[in-house]
Amino acid sequence: VVLEKIAASHEHVPTTWAVHGTTGYRFTTVVNALFVDRLARSKLGRVWRAFTGESLDFEEAAYRGKRDITRSALASELTVLATELLRIARADRRTRDYTFNTLRRAIAEVASCFPVYRTYVAEGLTAQDRRYIDWAVAHARKRVRAADATVFEFLRLALLASAPEEAPAALKERYRAFAMKFQQFTSPVSAKGVEDTSFYNFNRLASLNEVGGDPDMFGMTVSAFHGASADRAARWPHTMLATSTHDNKRAEDVRCRIDVISEMPAAWRLALRRWSRMNASQRRTVDGVAAPSRNDEYLLYQTLLGTFPDEPMDAAALDVYRDRIESYMLKAAREAKRHTSWVNVNAEYEEALAGFVRALLGRLDANLFLDDLRIQAGPITWFGMLNSLSMALVKLTSPGAPDFYQGCELIDLSLVDPDNRRPVDYGRRRALLEEVQRAAASPTGEMAASVRSFFDHPSDGRAKFWLIWRALQFRREHAELFLKGDYHPVAVSGGRSRNVVAYARRVGDRGIVAVAGRLFASMGLEQGRLPVGEPAWGDTVLDLAFLPEGTRMINVLTGESIETAAAGRLPLARAMTAFPGALLAYEAPAAAPHSDQQGEIDGTVSK
Repeated sequence: VVLEKIAASHEHVPTTWAVHGTTGYRFTTVVNALFVDRLARSKLGRVWRAFTGESLDFEEAAYRGKRDITRSALASELTVLATELLRIARADRRTRDYTFNTLRRAIAEVASCFPVYRTYVAEGLTAQDRRYIDWAVAHARKRVRAADATVFEFLRLALLASAPEEAPAALKERYRAFAMKFQQFTSPVSAKGVEDTSFYNFNRLASLNEVGGDPDMFGMTVSAFHGASADRAARWPHTMLATSTHDNKRAEDVRCRIDVISEMPAAWRLALRRWSRMNASQRRTVDGVAAPSRNDEYLLYQTLLGTFPDEPMDAAALDVYRDRIESYMLKAAREAKRHTSWVNVNAEYEEALAGFVRALLGRLDANLFLDDLRIQAGPITWFGMLNSLSMALVKLTSPGAPDFYQGCELIDLSLVDPDNRRPVDYGRRRALLEEVQRAAASPTGEMAASVRSFFDHPSDGRAKFWLIWRALQFRREHAELFLKGDYHPVAVSGGRSRNVVAYARRVGDRGIVAVAGRLFASMGLEQGRLPVGEPAWGDTVLDLAFLPEGTRMINVLTGESIETAAAGRLPLARAMTAFPGALLAYEAPAAAPHSDQQGEIDGTVSK
């Protein structure tokens, strides 16, 4: 049993709930952060502000988005809450002078400052819920200093369901009912104000603007990732692990591409400048402002890099792609609610925006922008594909149950719905399944060569399909390891230690070591060159001191056999020779394994 719940980074799902976890939005944020270069935060922020003229930080953008929603789409719900609070206020002589408008404004401000989607006040009150209510009320009070401070204290007590001790039972029940009703209000305020408004305005790095995400969390250290994974193993070992869902703003592979921008902020700045000048003649002026706006144009260029097809396109394919991008940008502009919206359509602005997209993607020949986009998208596509493989490997081996959204077994470049509802080509996937099964049945010495051939056409998704199928087969045959195994961070040292995340899952004497690369563009590799072997990893070493020297390990992804060296050290160049990641299975009993035990390891990973 899992909950469809979006938890903030500072929020803990109560372990007392009779559930196994959530549907995985938090994991989406955590795993994506591994592929964002946190050192580029300030540089990319300057690029975005310089290009767009935007100056808000995300906290302010989120507040304004929620505030605007309380005044528009959810105005009637706000009125219902204010009416009920007014009735409660009039039941006590100390609060009966509060007016409807005063209470309505206070409720709106507190809801706009709420740091989580909702609290869970019912028969009781947790310390966590009290902390969030107190925090929201304190911040709302600071934003409305002209208001009577006592009204916020009254509202705080109402949200805590804390009626006066002498209040009759009926009034106490009204306090509790109001607190529970308010909880049902803050969830849509956050969903509509943050996900469906500020996520389309705060476009510094669009891959961070994901359901359950926090655009202010710009990347994550490997140690922080290990901490989150260890906590999940201890508290929620059976929670779902999502990377793409029906509710995505963009699919996992699009995010993995856009993440690469964080590794090349200077090149991104130059591309923006060049494209902006190149396309200046295609802009129009609507109501005295540029159409599209600079912020919409900035989002468009990220979207193009994240979705541009790697394979050659004919005119028909370009028409399909252009229609998809045009539809997406119109939806994004309406969600942003700056120049048009769903309820107040600005047809002139929307036509200018659509015309801009059509001009940029209008034809294949004699299109300077499209030619330049294709060149700039090359490295983004390559390194984004490597990110996608690492993300899949981490999801498949981390504590929890990996979840796959339809179509994401291959490289999927879908955007927000309805784009991610397009039909899935299952016939192609059945054919690929037969292909990878043949590769798995090949002699051990030939498997690595077969695996390397999956990168001959990297955009066709065969490498990702192989990784997912191979790891799922292994998970099925070693269910206890993934259901009950502990989580052990593996230390990495050497010149490329920043570019690796490694950990072990262990149960008894058996386990795996998962090794995934990250920040590939920062490694100085050429586009099309796999990050494998000595040239890529140099002196980088895994510390496997928890294993006896000479422990034999089988790379599930390639069939290769490796042994740990002295003090449990394993050069990364030996672990990754044919595939840019490793899933190393081992059995390390106290004594040398019996022949039947060793055969079980060999047989499992070569089926």
